[in-house]
Amino acid sequence: MKAILITEPPHFEVASVPDPPCNPGQVLIRTAYCGICGTDLEILRGGMPAGFARYPVVPGHEWTGAVQEVGSGVTNFRKGDRVSVEGYLPCGQCPRCIAGEFNLCPCHEQIGMTHNGGLAEFVVAPAQSCHLVPEHVGLDDALMVEPASTVVRAIGRANPRPRSNAAVIGCGPIGLIAARVLALYQPANLLGIDLATTQQAMAIRAGFHEFVTGTNVRELRERSGSDGWDIVVVCAGGAKPLETAIQMARTGGTIVAIGGSPDSHILQIAANLFVTRDLHIEGILGYTTESWIRTLDWLASGKLRVGDLITHRRTINQFDQALALVESRSEPIGKVAITFV
Repeated sequence: MKAILITEPPHFEVASVPDPPCNPGQVLIRTAYCGICGTDLEILRGGMPAGFARYPVVPGHEWTGAVQEVGSGVTNFRKGDRVSVEGYLPCGQCPRCIAGEFNLCPCHEQIGMTHNGGLAEFVVAPAQSCHLVPEHVGLDDALMVEPASTVVRAIGRANPRPRSNAAVIGCGPIGLIAARVLALYQPANLLGIDLATTQQAMAIRAGFHEFVTGTNVRELRERSGSDGWDIVVVCAGGAKPLETAIQMARTGGTIVAIGGSPDSHILQIAANLFVTRDLHIEGILGYTTESWIRTLDWLASGKLRVGDLITHRRTINQFDQALALVESRSEPIGKVAITFV
């Protein structure tokens, strides 16, 4: 089969690799669409935290497809079923797995990071990780379940209330999805912040009431119309966006950190800051099965619409072009997807 193979950072190739075997308890899936995420760039660059990636590897953790073959013991899927697939491959035995928090399993095994992923014509996955995609939902729309389920979980942790004000730092795909999810809670003000002026049109399309590129904290706080923002969602990596979020939030406000950072990025803050300002900070590592199911249900019902945030589609042979789009942000961009159909 044809696949994107990262032999070692930062080298990749469009390679011919053996079709994966379908073992007991697994399903073999013919890929339909695979999204490119900022995490894929870090895997390619070798910037993932220790243990989170293993080479050589076929990346791709946002993907959908149709079941091609079922392994022995699998009774809940059959050939032709359309599925979205959770990427975590948990040990199933640690305290976090027993609690259902597979995203926190210390083994960090995951499709597209430590096991071959969706940037290939075929992928194997545990049947228990697969979810049926309703017939009226496109498989391209459904690839957005993976990133959106993380955002749904993140925004839920912020406990937003109607008429609250919220700001999002970073208007890439995750930030754009955050706008759609926050809108479900009827915010009074929804501000998008991004250094790239090219993202303004996409930000407004996603539902932000305002979009700015400035980072002056006083001005950003004033835009809240109050003494700061009730909720600040950080969808950009690095220490600086998180520092800005802490300064923007009102006393008693909530900061939700979704954007990951290399271990070398250090945040320096006053030790008593969270006490004196009564701040809440929520760190988000991925999704849970619960948030995945909720997100897929919201897509199926039409409550949440994110498929239109896919702005660019390329073939596997155009992977280098797709990477350039994601890295350069030289034009308005949402999700970039590799199509296999």
